[in-house]
Amino acid sequence: MSKRLALTLTLIVILTTFFSSCVQQKKTILPGQMATVTIGDLTLSVSSDGNLDMPNEVQLKFGTPGTVQSIPAEDMKGKLVRAGTLLAKLDDTTQRLNVQAAQYNLELALNNVVQSCCGSRYPTFYSLATALMRFEQAQKEISRARDSLINRNYYQVASDLSLARYDLGATRSVYSDPKLDTIQTQYNDLNQPAQVYPELQSVIAILDDQLKILDNVQKLLESGDYSATLENIDKLLVSLDEAHTTVKNNSRLPGAYTYPDTSTSLAISREVLNSLADIEAMIFQDDFDRIKTSEKLRMAQHDLEMANMILDESETIYRAGLNPQVLRSYNINIENAFINLEKAKQELLKTEIIAPFDGTVVAVAVKVNDQLSAFDYSAKTAIHLVDTSTIRMTGVVDEIDITKVCVGQQAVITADALPDQKFNGHVTFVSPFGTLQAGVVNFPIEIYFNRGEKVELLRGGLTATADIFVGKHDNVIQVPNRAVKGLYGDYWVEVVIDAESAKTEKRPVKIGLQNKKFTEIISGLREGEQVLTETIK
Repeated sequence: MSKRLALTLTLIVILTTFFSSCVQQKKTILPGQMATVTIGDLTLSVSSDGNLDMPNEVQLKFGTPGTVQSIPAEDMKGKLVRAGTLLAKLDDTTQRLNVQAAQYNLELALNNVVQSCCGSRYPTFYSLATALMRFEQAQKEISRARDSLINRNYYQVASDLSLARYDLGATRSVYSDPKLDTIQTQYNDLNQPAQVYPELQSVIAILDDQLKILDNVQKLLESGDYSATLENIDKLLVSLDEAHTTVKNNSRLPGAYTYPDTSTSLAISREVLNSLADIEAMIFQDDFDRIKTSEKLRMAQHDLEMANMILDESETIYRAGLNPQVLRSYNINIENAFINLEKAKQELLKTEIIAPFDGTVVAVAVKVNDQLSAFDYSAKTAIHLVDTSTIRMTGVVDEIDITKVCVGQQAVITADALPDQKFNGHVTFVSPFGTLQAGVVNFPIEIYFNRGEKVELLRGGLTATADIFVGKHDNVIQVPNRAVKGLYGDYWVEVVIDAESAKTEKRPVKIGLQNKKFTEIISGLREGEQVLTETIK
């Protein structure tokens, strides 16, 4: 080798070493290769795939055979109907006749007592006794409807209002019976004329007003205006209470339906004695209140009059030769007649289909004049009602994540058909038993959409995905997952000391919660420090 060649090779080696050294000195860390340590909230979620459904749905059927008379639901198909709305109705002629027959049997049971007590003389106090009973039954039914409305049992509200309307209508029918005109005037023992029902037309007018109020209450219930429904029910109850005295005066039925006995009079008399003792004590008090004492005295006088009335009736019964055993038998017959009347009224209710909750009519499977036989009425669906406001997602969670999921956790649901919209929900069920499919164990879960979510565009059966929030740490130090290196508790990060010279420091860290993007750093880092997210070569 010549000296010139050797000198050239030496020069090349020197230049290569120099340039290589220069390149290494210029190595830097780019902004995209590092991240800043921050403080924030870290949320851990578990994914679940499944489908949407509407669990509040019902196949409504008639409770008795018959001929379909009307189907209001036909005009409501695809529309929202409120709980308590009448959806379909059978011809109820037979059921109404059965109610009338039960009412007649009740009257016969009462007749036994009246005839035994009064003989051939028809008592003026009995003529409209059954009308008063029907009126008081309507009062109870409306009062029961009010309680059901407060408890949001709208189906029961509609049922009780329907019965109350029937009873008020039946009461009016009794008072408007033309036969009453023939007994408007009767004669007493001195053969003097006496008006039996002096306020008959007034009672009819009162009942007409109450029936109008009741019709309005039913319309308000079907419209879903429950506040106005309650207000009008209260108005109706006050009206009924005020009318009760007038109806009772024109029914001439003292006290209860059955005849009280001497024991009842004795119990009332004891209450009067207690009231008198209280009055005596009030008189000698330093803060003697004349008005309260006077009110207490009037109440005692009223109770005493009632006790005397019962004793008078008992005396009449015993003089007629009716002994307590026979009287008790008559009273039992009256109670049984009441029970049978109530059963007949319940059968009348079975001719109607009433919406048990707010929902959408999605199908009507019967037509007017369809004949429902005793063999198929209970199996044939008439109306399919679905609550479209209540949406549920049924999905599965992998066995690796199932221990993190529990009832009550919040979730964000996305339907494949509406990828740009997110809905909030909460876990309501986590199955304790998994199913094996294709070698993978999955656990069924249920997620209900939260109230207030706008779910109008959702449909039952849609495919959906839910992210269930299973953990959350607030105000924690966090870094991107790709900044953390190591395994099984031995974790570390590359802290950037000088980005220009690419100088870093390997620092051990302790990690906490970790989601798909970020890792919580429990110790080893401070907010604002820079860490490598990519390896610098």
